Amino acid sequence: MRADSWEQPGSVSEGRYSGFAEKTATLPAVTGCSQLQFEAGINVQPDTLLADAPVGLGVTVETPQNEQPTATATPHLRDAVVTLPEGMSISPGIVDGIEACNESGPEGINFTGAESEQVGLSGELQLAPGHCPDASTVGTAEAITPLLPEPIKGHVYLARPSCGASGQPACTNQDALDGHLYQLYLELGGVGKLGNTGIDIKVPGFVEANPATGQLTTKFLQDPQAPFSELHINLNGGPRAPLDNPPTCGPATTTADFTPWSAPGITPEGLSVAGTPDATPSSFFNVQGCASPPGLAPGFTAGTVSPQAGAFSPFTLNFTRQDREQDLSGIQVHTPSGLLGMLSSVPLCDGEDAQSGHCPEASKIGTTRVASGAGSHPFEIGGTVYLTTGYKGAPFGLSIVTNAVAGPFNLGLVVVRARIDVDPVTSQLTVTSDPLPQIIFGVPLRLKQVSVNIDRPGFMFNPTSCKAQQITAVLSGNQNAVANVASPFAAGSCKSLEFKPSFKVSTSGKTSKANGASLDAKVTYPPFKAGSEANISYVKVELPKQLPSRLTTLQKACPAATFDANPADCPSASVIGVVRASTPVLPVALSGPVYFVSHGGEAFPSLVAVLQGDGVRVDLTGTTFISKAGITSSTFKTVPDVPVSSFELYLPEGRFSALAANGNLCGLGTTSTVRRKVTVRRNGRTTRKTVVAKVSKPANLSMPTEFIAQNGAVLKQSTRVEVTGCAKAAVKKKAAKKAKKSTNGHGRTSK
Repeated sequence: MRADSWEQPGSVSEGRYSGFAEKTATLPAVTGCSQLQFEAGINVQPDTLLADAPVGLGVTVETPQNEQPTATATPHLRDAVVTLPEGMSISPGIVDGIEACNESGPEGINFTGAESEQVGLSGELQLAPGHCPDASTVGTAEAITPLLPEPIKGHVYLARPSCGASGQPACTNQDALDGHLYQLYLELGGVGKLGNTGIDIKVPGFVEANPATGQLTTKFLQDPQAPFSELHINLNGGPRAPLDNPPTCGPATTTADFTPWSAPGITPEGLSVAGTPDATPSSFFNVQGCASPPGLAPGFTAGTVSPQAGAFSPFTLNFTRQDREQDLSGIQVHTPSGLLGMLSSVPLCDGEDAQSGHCPEASKIGTTRVASGAGSHPFEIGGTVYLTTGYKGAPFGLSIVTNAVAGPFNLGLVVVRARIDVDPVTSQLTVTSDPLPQIIFGVPLRLKQVSVNIDRPGFMFNPTSCKAQQITAVLSGNQNAVANVASPFAAGSCKSLEFKPSFKVSTSGKTSKANGASLDAKVTYPPFKAGSEANISYVKVELPKQLPSRLTTLQKACPAATFDANPADCPSASVIGVVRASTPVLPVALSGPVYFVSHGGEAFPSLVAVLQGDGVRVDLTGTTFISKAGITSSTFKTVPDVPVSSFELYLPEGRFSALAANGNLCGLGTTSTVRRKVTVRRNGRTTRKTVVAKVSKPANLSMPTEFIAQNGAVLKQSTRVEVTGCAKAAVKKKAAKKAKKSTNGHGRTSK
């Protein structure tokens, strides 16, 4: 008690003046707590019973009051711990437009007509009604107390988290479990100006979210010692409700543990004395509307923004899932042949940066948009797609990064990795995501939509074939469902593309029975310009009769099973050449060996060129056929729709050469007479003499060739095979030999 005198009048409020007198008295310890009755109950009812839907929740706590003069009173509620049903969780949709209320505003604030976006739990602020922003309201409250003739009303506010903000530690799963991340304020009374109601109750609440399951336990601890018979809390419903119903049907049970102020060890505090036991009521309702088992029928669309064949264009894809379907757990996308990215133009994100989500801006190739939460208004948030170095055995990868900042919550970076495989036959891309996150810091994501936009300028480009294709995907559900989806795809205006590859072939004229013959075939293209040139689809060549296949080498072909398992295990005799290619798609050239591969029932082995580089492997397979006339043809029926700057296939001479030789190619052509002036020394005198020699020209070889472009254009020609290493040397050799013969009989030296 404080008292002031008339001689020195003033306020006796603590902290204002120090001129008052103060006396204290100690109440005797409270006894008889074990004789009290505490029969608190709880009733929880949702505003919808539909599974996997946003839900408003009505919660009523009852503590019946005994007001008979001769009976003991009902103890006051001290701690309220309420655990919601399994599967009922925080809805991601709540963060759309929500704000948070601070615990206290600036010191010295004037509350008369002032707004300060705080609830005021400490100091002088606790004596006044709070001023939380309207956007922080997540529900309403009303209490019936015997202390007042009218019920007192109030609100439930979202409190600012204790982690993630500037100056605070980053949020962790432990923060979610300990109730530091999701917090509430319950305020009752405080309507109008200070003093109008006679009571103002402010209670902080802590929502513990299980990081593994999302199950919620709400705690309001050390509540004011004020009696009430009923407390009604109504959490908001509608599309942006703070909660989502369980995704599974059946009984949904809420349990509670209510501790009175007269519990053992509380009064007197810390002493182990008999007290009033806790009340542990429960309440349940039945969730409805489920399929058994839940299915997965996602929506899927994908394609490029501009369909112009061969041209650069942004690429988009979109997945959607309906409520009460299985949650998405994995995505695999297969692109059509020819729909590729210009990997050579992007510095790849590497190692820890890709894994942690800290890739440089230079590695960015696109963006994502993800919608999470049940109902018609899930929360949407954007992310970034980065191209990375190889991942999980694939030559390339993706790092998809979302900065999970929503409303007052900062949950940090969420990183999803994906691998990019390249089909060795078609060069089609397969993008396979790691398992998608299902729950973040105790909030089940319930993904409704995933949109990806690969929009880096000069990156994605269309095929040069306009045939109808599909973009396909395999989507996995979190309960083992698998959905195969497809979106039609086709490029346009293919006929406008030019088709002007250059093809040159040569062989060495110096052949032998032991080492056979060689062949060097080169294809070149004009400098790459997107949307201008069609790529090769089909190639057929017929070798000259003078260059037959070497049967002894064909018999040493690698078995297909061995090749398919690992080409490096093929016998060395099956390696017949080398291949080199450069493409503007990759930053490095591709090269590798050429094999003869036998495929069981085929009459002749296939010629398979294995191109490798930058982790990419491409197998070019040519079908071999030998006619009755001994002419060998090779047909490449499925050339990938990939731009090529240059391509060279070289089959050398050697013990296991692919080609045999029917005679020396330097002497198989037409014969002509060559006249040469030579110098002759005779009897010490030098004279000039004309020598006539018969010289055979190299063989005149040609190769019927057919190229078909991806857009259907056909180029047929008879390609001249240049015979190298013999023409000029043959002329000189024969002329000199004849001159020498004409002077040998006189013992003279000739030149």
